[in-house]
Amino acid sequence: MTEIVEVVRGIVSRVTYHNPDNGWSVLRLSPFNSPETMETVTVHQTQVFAGATMEFHGNWTVHPQYGRQFRAERAIVKKPATASALEKYLGSGLIKGVGPKTAAKIVAHFGETTLDVFEKDIERLVEVPGIAAKKLEMIKGAWLEHRAVREVMIFLQSHGISTLFAVRIFQKYGDQAIALVTEDPYRLANDFYGIGFFSADRVALSIGIARDGEKRLMAAVRHVLGAAREEGHCYLYHQQIETALTALLEISLPRDGLGAVLGRMEQENYLRMRPLPGAGEQLVRCYYGKTLYYDEAYVASRIQRLTDRRENDTAPVAALLERRQQQNRLCLSRQQQLAVCQTVSHHFSVLTGGPGCGKTTTTRVIVQLLEDLGRRVLLAAPTGRAAQRMSEVIGRSAQTLHRLLEWRRGGFEKNEKNPLDCDFLIVDECSMLDISLTASLLKAVSEGCQVLFIGDSDQLPSVGAGNVLRDLIASRCVPVARLTEVFRQARQSKIIGYAHDVNNGVVPHIRSPFRNPEVWQQQEDCLFIDSDEATKAQIEFITRARKVLDNHVSDQRPDKELFTFRCGEEITSAYEKDFAIPDKFQHVDLERLSRARGPVEELKVVLGKVHPWSTLHYGFSAVETVVRLYVEWIGKYFGMSTEIQVLSPMTRGSLGTINLNRILQQAVNPERSGKAQLTIGDRIFRQGDRVIHKRNNYELGVFNGDIGKIEAIDNLEPSMAVVFGPENRTVTYQKDDIVELELAYAITVHKSQGSEFEAVIIPVLTQHFKMLYRNLVYTGVTRAKKLAVLVGTRKALAMAVKREDTAKRQTMLQQLLSKNQ
Repeated sequence: MTEIVEVVRGIVSRVTYHNPDNGWSVLRLSPFNSPETMETVTVHQTQVFAGATMEFHGNWTVHPQYGRQFRAERAIVKKPATASALEKYLGSGLIKGVGPKTAAKIVAHFGETTLDVFEKDIERLVEVPGIAAKKLEMIKGAWLEHRAVREVMIFLQSHGISTLFAVRIFQKYGDQAIALVTEDPYRLANDFYGIGFFSADRVALSIGIARDGEKRLMAAVRHVLGAAREEGHCYLYHQQIETALTALLEISLPRDGLGAVLGRMEQENYLRMRPLPGAGEQLVRCYYGKTLYYDEAYVASRIQRLTDRRENDTAPVAALLERRQQQNRLCLSRQQQLAVCQTVSHHFSVLTGGPGCGKTTTTRVIVQLLEDLGRRVLLAAPTGRAAQRMSEVIGRSAQTLHRLLEWRRGGFEKNEKNPLDCDFLIVDECSMLDISLTASLLKAVSEGCQVLFIGDSDQLPSVGAGNVLRDLIASRCVPVARLTEVFRQARQSKIIGYAHDVNNGVVPHIRSPFRNPEVWQQQEDCLFIDSDEATKAQIEFITRARKVLDNHVSDQRPDKELFTFRCGEEITSAYEKDFAIPDKFQHVDLERLSRARGPVEELKVVLGKVHPWSTLHYGFSAVETVVRLYVEWIGKYFGMSTEIQVLSPMTRGSLGTINLNRILQQAVNPERSGKAQLTIGDRIFRQGDRVIHKRNNYELGVFNGDIGKIEAIDNLEPSMAVVFGPENRTVTYQKDDIVELELAYAITVHKSQGSEFEAVIIPVLTQHFKMLYRNLVYTGVTRAKKLAVLVGTRKALAMAVKREDTAKRQTMLQQLLSKNQ
């Protein structure tokens, strides 16, 4: 539904607050339609002055602390409406050299023509007593600067750009903003996070860019390749780009017009093409964004150089390993011993295996042997949580990759010219490595350094483009040590046992505490709670059926043929033409539905058959069950300090992260007097909320997937202080950065990669059908250290376990490695 935009006009009485860095302003306004009152307006504006006559477009809101406010998305400066307003406007600091006294003299001298004098004949200001030639030059410079700012803001806002982005654009482009945006509106999508292709395209069309023009097509191609990158692909085929462009731009592409555009973009180095052998002699053209093209090529060539180096002698390593096992009474399996010798002797290798197969023990021994050999070892992982866990289990300090590579001033300090100072680099959780981060990492590896990648290739792939770990293993061009034996101690964990079942395509039989209450007291570490939630189709059916049934109850007239309810028989009615019951709901007993009280009872009637252990029998839907687990049940049996994380397959739906975060926030951290909160768009953040950062922000030093807690909120700024990680590092977010945060009571399984939590709750229902795959359930379950609870239907679990994700990422690392052999 389109939001109704309101307009407020008036004179700015006072600038309560103005942040020059982001333009955030709090104003007191005297409205024209109610001059005796004073209203609060919040807006992003580069320059705001008392006395200015303004027109604001936006909506009224009620702030929990500051009350009624007008939140403006657009602001237009008008000519001052009165002589007193004009005097206040000119004397407010707007123009250097013009204070309140000088402003009063100017207005007294020129009257209503004052602004015309400034605009058309500013030299006349020398007629005013006290303004000499030197002061005139100062006033002229300040006025021209103010006019440039005003013209840029009016131009940007007239083309649909909100005040927030207009401020940011002016701060970056300055008085060149109009020229730069007019020349290429699509640069906005590249230069400003939050302005995507669609917003830039609206600006482009509004200033006259042709719908089928080359500039628009080139921008659309860049957008399509960027969207593919977000889905994990490194490249797209010609036909894929053509199909995506047709849907995106809603035009018919000119005959072979796309080929010409792609050729031009390749010539101008906007993209690169790599041929892939197709059927027979034919080569398929694969189109990359240029950075991904070079990153993928670099990773292949660098790994090839590492693997080409002569192996070290394994005999001393084997002998040293034997002595260490005897001294420490350590008994490694044959697989582990071979893995240790292989990784220590090769310049590049991979260690892989599922949970409970001894990767941690093997890694610990590798580190100890390397130290015995006098090697300098560095440990790293993609995320803070993964690095923390690595430090704990290995007993040595581990860093995040971004910290290891020393991000500074827009780039990594560690590179080919300034490599890492170590002899052996070990990187854990490498299923999370995308191709770009891998390239940056390998650039920092010196020629004499050895590298070990550790990870589980059966987990979900990286959030970014590429499938590095899986491609390395599939290439058969690098040494791979695969651990497959599950150790006896690990086999006692239901989490590990069920994870291996899932990975092998076997549907595990997980016990339910509603069938076996003793599992709570026994602290069994993996449970399944049968529950359900109405689908969209079921909700629509219930709503329509209730409406007809309610009409029947309220309109029983003798001359009207009424509904006839016969359980198990066909329902006939005079209303049948208005309510044709779909085939999948023919089983529903409408008489029972008419008597049902509440959504859970209605759902039970529509389902017909409900699992005997389902929480629906106790009046809890799946959403309510998740909330009870989070707020009460897990804490009761595993300790109130247990860290609980909900891992959902999707963001949408009643059991998606958006809805669950809203409900869990209200249950765990509700609004109350004295607790600061901040509203950004449709999101509410409160002091004490659990939040996740959703993109890499190198300036703040916070990265995609980092989870923290809001420590403080400043509504006046506005800003938030968030505490991250085990080191309790506090990061201050200004308003522009807050858009990179989301609530994190519930996160997607994808966002949980590389992290472990004491307890996880995983909704598994058919509403998540599109995302229900084996590797998603496998990844989700293995995020739990103490407890994993699946909530949903066993049908959905079976569906996920039986489905492998066949949507192969389009990468060429495997082929490039094989080609170089």
